[in-house]
Amino acid sequence: MKTNARYIFVIALLILLSAGIYYFRSYYNAEKSSYIMGTPIRIQVSGPHAPRLVEKAMAEIRRLEDLFSKFDPKSETSLINRMAGVAAVSVSDDTLDCIKIGEEISTLSDGAFDITLGNSGDLRVDRDGKEVYLKRAGMEIDLGGVGKGYAAESAAGLLLKNGAKNGMIDMRSSIAVFGLPAGRRGPKTWEIGIQHPRKRDELLGKVTLVGGQSLSTSGDYERGGHIMDPRSGRPTTSCQSVTVIGKNMAETDALSTAVFVLGPETGMRLIESLPNIEGLIVDAEGKMHTSAGFVLIK
Repeated sequence: MKTNARYIFVIALLILLSAGIYYFRSYYNAEKSSYIMGTPIRIQVSGPHAPRLVEKAMAEIRRLEDLFSKFDPKSETSLINRMAGVAAVSVSDDTLDCIKIGEEISTLSDGAFDITLGNSGDLRVDRDGKEVYLKRAGMEIDLGGVGKGYAAESAAGLLLKNGAKNGMIDMRSSIAVFGLPAGRRGPKTWEIGIQHPRKRDELLGKVTLVGGQSLSTSGDYERGGHIMDPRSGRPTTSCQSVTVIGKNMAETDALSTAVFVLGPETGMRLIESLPNIEGLIVDAEGKMHTSAGFVLIK
C-alpha cells in the first residue's frame, strides 16, 4: 500500500510540475499574428504576462493605423488630404512625429523618399501649433512608407515599458527586435534571413540583430513591380533589393525605399554617411554591395 501511495504521489507531482512548466511558458512567452496596416504582423514577446503584452502591442499598432491610414476617412491623414488647399489640420503628436521622420528622410535623400509624392515644397508643418497644411487642392500625403515602422517602434517601446524582457515585431519586409541584456551570456540576439530578390525559396544570407535594432528590405519582388521615383513619377530599375539595418524601424523602412530609388552608388554613399546605419544593395545585375559594417552570414 505504501508503494502504491508513493507511486500515486510521484505521478501527481509530475502532473503538477508539467502543468506548472506549461503555465510558466504560456505566461512568460507569447506569440500572435494578425493583419494590420495592409501587412501580416507577427509579434513575439518574452516577459511576465506575455499574452497580455502581445495584445497591448497589437492594440497600439491598430491605434496608429487609425491615425495614419489614408484609406480610413476618419484618420488624421485623410483629414489632412481632404483639407488640402483649404485649411491647416490639428494633429496628434504621433502623426506629427511620423511626418517629421518622413521629412527628414526626404531631405537626406534629396527627395528619393517623399510622403507627398513629389510635392514636398507644398507641405507646411507647424510643430509648435501641431498643425499640418497642404497648400494645393488635390495634394495628398501617404505615410505608408514610414507609418508601419513608426507603429512597430511605438509598440516595442510600450512592451518594454510594461515589463517585456525581449521580443520581435515582424512586419514581413521590416523587423524590429527589442530586449534587455541576458546577463553573463551577453545580449539577446536574433538571426534574420534576407530573401533572395529573384529566387523565392532562397536567402541571400542571414544577419544578426541585437535588441534595439531593426531591419527593413525594399525590393521590386515585394510589390510585384518596380518602386516609383517620386521625383519623376517613373519606376526605378537600378536595384533588385535593398536591406537597411538601424536603430529605428520608421527610419530603416523609409531609408530602404530611398536607397532603392537612388541606386547602388548614390544609395551606398547615403548609407555610409549615416551613423548606426548599415546596408546591403543588390543591383540590377544581381551584384551585392555592402557597407563597411554590414555582416552577411552565408
